[in-house]
Amino acid sequence: MTDAAVPTELPDVDPDRTVDNRGRGCANGIAAVQRALEDLPDGAVLEIRSTDKRSKQEYPQLAAQTSHELLGIESERTGLLTTVYTTYLRVREG
Repeated sequence: MTDAAVPTELPDVDPDRTVDNRGRGCANGIAAVQRALEDLPDGAVLEIRSTDKRSKQEYPQLAAQTSHELLGIESERTGLLTTVYTTYLRVREG
């Protein structure tokens, strides 16, 4: 798979839609992400919240393999064993 560079600074944007995939694996949640990307207009920002650590690799790969722009990923520990990964994608019609 393609390696994608993750921006080092987080975007200062308000997302147009949020997909909450916390508690679901990336493979199970990717369908909801793809639907949201298809529904949003060009230039809109999608926020994806996930507890699956693979999201740090899979969503950048999604952006690299499509026309969508990866704006950033942040990690936030929310418990002893839980980390929430928040990914920001800008919708780009290809």
